[in-house]
Amino acid sequence: MEAWLKAIFFPGFLFLLIVFLGIFYMERKVLADVHLRTGPYYVGKWGILQTTADVFKLLQKEFIIQRRANKLLFSLIPFVAFLMVAALIAFIPFSENSYIVSTSFDLLIVLALVTGMPPVFFYAGWASKSKYSFIGGLRVVNQMISGEIPLWLSALAAAVFFGTLNHLEIVHKSSFLSFLILLPAFLIFITAALIVTDRPPFDIPEAEQEIVYGFLTEFGGFNYAILVLSKLIELFALYSVAVVLFLGGFKGPILPGVVWFLLKIFFLYVFTFVVRASTPRIKMDQLLRFCWKALTPLALLNLAFVIFVKMFIS
Repeated sequence: MEAWLKAIFFPGFLFLLIVFLGIFYMERKVLADVHLRTGPYYVGKWGILQTTADVFKLLQKEFIIQRRANKLLFSLIPFVAFLMVAALIAFIPFSENSYIVSTSFDLLIVLALVTGMPPVFFYAGWASKSKYSFIGGLRVVNQMISGEIPLWLSALAAAVFFGTLNHLEIVHKSSFLSFLILLPAFLIFITAALIVTDRPPFDIPEAEQEIVYGFLTEFGGFNYAILVLSKLIELFALYSVAVVLFLGGFKGPILPGVVWFLLKIFFLYVFTFVVRASTPRIKMDQLLRFCWKALTPLALLNLAFVIFVKMFIS
């Protein structure tokens, strides 16, 4: 029964909705500060209710399925995507006791779920029966697969160093020395996470100038909101994994473990928003060249380095 309560409240469904609203609001405010302009201001104190108002606006919009679309897939895919990314959170220990599931293969299961996301977004474009959505689906699969390989290799480096795939054990074994040794893997993981989740400057599948709005072109209203929520939660889940693998998880002095965990994620998000505000979007060929000629070889070299260090320390 306790697991069900955690799945509903913390760190479950309601927690993810609060995270969604908070991230959206924080992104607007950080972008406004970097660009020297005013973000949300009128709706609620400091504009804090603006994102809530936007969500209600989306929920009120008419749900339209174009005549040629595969109606069953078109309607189900947003919920499948949400359930898959929500399942990622179940394996994240936000504190010593704040987790839904803990197994001997936490990291492997999380990475397997992330690897299963490209087909979901491809079918979102295919089910729309629109050439723009279909091209967007192909582009998102191309990008996500290119980013997932260095993501796996950098996470594998942490698993090799700690000698376990269990998230709680990794947190307990982490130290300042492990942070220094795994720092290159951490930087590779964060870069790959931005690529996998289509965050700027890698938001190529959503390039309005080229293919309207990627695989999301035909989605609107509630279905659109669910897909956007899925992408945001996927990044939150990957950042949570990064905190567990490289930043000591919930470890920290004085403050409760949950607070330390969320603070670490907060600073990762500030970095993400600053990158978005200060860098232009790159092209698909530049991204593929970067992934296959730079990021993946670096991840392989880093894995070899961690294996050598592990042998030396042992």
